[in-house]
Amino acid sequence: MLSPAGPPPPSERTGCLGVLWLLVKMPFMILRAVPHTGALLRREAATDSGRRARTWEELTPADHQAAVAAALDEVRSHDAGFDLAATTRAVAGARRVVDQARQAGDASVARPVLSDGLWRVFVLLLDERAAHGVVRLGTSAVVGADVVAAARDQLAEQLRIRLACRGERYEVADGVVLRGQPGRKDWSEDWIIRRSADAATPARGGVLSGLCPQCGAPLQVDEDGSCAYCRALVLSGGRDWVVWSIEEAPW
Repeated sequence: MLSPAGPPPPSERTGCLGVLWLLVKMPFMILRAVPHTGALLRREAATDSGRRARTWEELTPADHQAAVAAALDEVRSHDAGFDLAATTRAVAGARRVVDQARQAGDASVARPVLSDGLWRVFVLLLDERAAHGVVRLGTSAVVGADVVAAARDQLAEQLRIRLACRGERYEVADGVVLRGQPGRKDWSEDWIIRRSADAATPARGGVLSGLCPQCGAPLQVDEDGSCAYCRALVLSGGRDWVVWSIEEAPW
């Protein structure tokens, strides 16, 4: 016959209470650790950026040129109208548009060239800068362009175009320079453009040239990324190249 179970031994009670107490403390321990973790990550990022800037490895390393050439040949094989020189010029033009938007603090200026996802990020970035009084200053121009990576699969094709830039770029708030500095400098930026694997170059020019790839009208887009004239969705990358990502060398 089994005897009734008695109270748990003191060590077991202590263990249960210890676990419960740890569960109660855990959220507060995490909250205390978060600021320190953030500081560590910021220091690590700053250190890493500085190291890469000193060694001129701040941007994603370029692919082997043979691989880039092979991928570009694949693009040309299905798109006879693809013109690499015209595409790089169009990307340089898109950069001017985005730079105008940055300087004006008006994200809508850049809407006709940015993909839907990048556009949303760009809006948040400019809103955050405006909330803290951060202004971007300086003028610059593209002095060279090279395709440093190219890829194509069954769904999409993508080019990473490295722009050599010259001029000024710096940001100020309340008269204090936050990053960069006045004076002419040289730096590089990687502009990644992307489109559907089924897309082909429009005969009259497309998104990066300021024209609707569907109807050919001067490109005016609504907030959802559709052409104001023919209502085609033009900034998803399904019909033509759009700017998918922008990477700037550390300041």
